[in-house]
Amino acid sequence: PGSGAAPRLSPASLSCRVESSLLISVSRRAVHRNMNEADGLRQRRPARPQVLTEDNAAQAGKESSTYSNRVFRLTFMTLAASLIIPLFGALIFLDCPIDPQPISFKEPPLLTGVLEPNVKLRQAEKLFENQLVGPESIANIGDVLFTGTADGKILKIENGKISTLARLGHGPCGTREDEPTCGRPLGIRIGPNNTLFVVDAYYGLFEINPISGAVRPLVSSKIPIEGKNLSFVNDLTMTQDGRKIYFTDSSSKWQRKDYPLLIMEAPDDGRLLEYDTVTKEVKVLMEGLRFPNGVQL
Repeated sequence: PGSGAAPRLSPASLSCRVESSLLISVSRRAVHRNMNEADGLRQRRPARPQVLTEDNAAQAGKESSTYSNRVFRLTFMTLAASLIIPLFGALIFLDCPIDPQPISFKEPPLLTGVLEPNVKLRQAEKLFENQLVGPESIANIGDVLFTGTADGKILKIENGKISTLARLGHGPCGTREDEPTCGRPLGIRIGPNNTLFVVDAYYGLFEINPISGAVRPLVSSKIPIEGKNLSFVNDLTMTQDGRKIYFTDSSSKWQRKDYPLLIMEAPDDGRLLEYDTVTKEVKVLMEGLRFPNGVQL
C-alpha cells in the first residue's frame, strides 16, 4: 500500500486486537479489585487491646474479692463442721462432771452512796512486787504484816523482810493439783490475844503463834460437820472478845482447785459455820448458800 493510505486490518488481526483490548480491560479491573481488597484488608486491622481503667480494675477486683470470700466461707464452714461434730459427739457420749442447777439473780443495787465507783486504788503504792505468790487475805500486828500465799505458806513481813512463819500442808507445791496436799491458806485474822487465826481451803481452821510459828488445829476439814464435809473453807471473822469464830465453807462437794466447776454447777451447798473457842463446838448457822466467800462482822 502507499504511504498515505490507511492500514488495512485483516479479520484475524482485528480479532487479536479485540481480545487484547478485552484482556487489558479485564486485567485492569482485576488489578483494581485486588487493590480494593488489599485496601480493605489494610482497613480491617486487629482489635486493639482493651485499656484498663479504674472502673475495669474495680470490677476485676470485686470479682476476685467475691471469689476469695466464697473460698474463705467454704473453708471456714468445713473446718467448723470438722471440729463441732466430734465435739458434739464427745459431749453426748462422755460423762459430764457437773450437774448444773437453775439459778436466778435479783436486780443488783444501784451504785450510789458508799457503792459509788471510785479510782482510789489506782493511787495505791505497790509493795513487794513479784516477791509474793498469790497473797490472799492480809492482817497486821503493828507494823508487822501476815499473809497466806498460793505455795501453802503463812508469811511474815517485818522491816521489809519476808520470812516463812508456818506451813499447814507439805510439798510438792506449784500446781493446782498439788493444792490438796500443799494447802492453800485463805482467810487470816488477828485475835484479841494477838495470835493469828487462819483458815486453809483444804485443812480447816488453825491458830498460829505470830512469834514462834507454832500451829494449833481448831477445826479439821477431815471431820464432817452435821453430815457434810468441809471441802472449801474460805474466810473467817470473829467477835471482839475472840470467843466466837465464824467461817465460810464455799461447797461441801467441790474443792478450791475445782472452783470453775463449782461456778458452772452453781450448787447451793455452801454454809456459814460458828466455832466456839471455849466449848470447842462447831455448828451450822446458815446453809443452802451458793459459793459463800468472804465474811465480816
